[in-house]
Amino acid sequence: MRYFNTLIFILFIFLTLLSLPVQASDYRNEIVHANNLYSEKQYAKSVDAYESLIQDGVRNGYLFYNLGNAYIRMGKTGPAILNYIRAKNLIPRDENLAANLKFAIQQTQDKIEAPPLGTLNILFFWVNDFSLDELIYFSICLNFIFWGTLALWMFFPYLKIARNTLLFILILSFVSIVVKIKNDSDLKLGVILSEKVEVKSGRSLDTITLFQLHEGALINIVGKHDDWFEVRLNDKQKGWVPQNSLGT
Repeated sequence: MRYFNTLIFILFIFLTLLSLPVQASDYRNEIVHANNLYSEKQYAKSVDAYESLIQDGVRNGYLFYNLGNAYIRMGKTGPAILNYIRAKNLIPRDENLAANLKFAIQQTQDKIEAPPLGTLNILFFWVNDFSLDELIYFSICLNFIFWGTLALWMFFPYLKIARNTLLFILILSFVSIVVKIKNDSDLKLGVILSEKVEVKSGRSLDTITLFQLHEGALINIVGKHDDWFEVRLNDKQKGWVPQNSLGT
């Protein structure tokens, strides 16, 4: 039964991976063309090329990163920050990305940084340094290694310590995936794309304006109703903004 459950889990993971969006390697020529446009300082055309690839389902951190760079060259800090955030979800350890994101935020009027990490993120600190795909790949590989070690342990009992250690790490890797998914669902960041947005007390333009946000401001999206997003900066500053003023 244990072997059967494991095989079911592996099959589920592989089916999940097969359903992921198209990878960048399938669009190599188009990406090279877009990069060449950027190198030639044709930023508007490179943006169109990158956006076209994304619409086709290409999912790659460096693609979002390059798109963010093109937008920042055009002086569009909102779209630049939005794509840097998207890139960070896929290549969280890239130092150049982190530096460019910080630079872009400093160019905004509000200069709002990403929300601080919660207790769960502090306990599972390594989760923030890996993308969800990387955690899944690691768990799959570790799963194979564990069951291989378990099979060897039946013939070589002295592998008990290795078996128990691998089991602990395997369980921890599964928990890390759950934490990562929970983080992504609980903390949904949005970026103001309009030059200026009035945050309203209700889902109507004639309601009270609570405060204003400007292009590039990072906010936490806590809800959605019709064409309005409920957003929050902190416990005291929250309200509603039109959907078309925000990028996610």
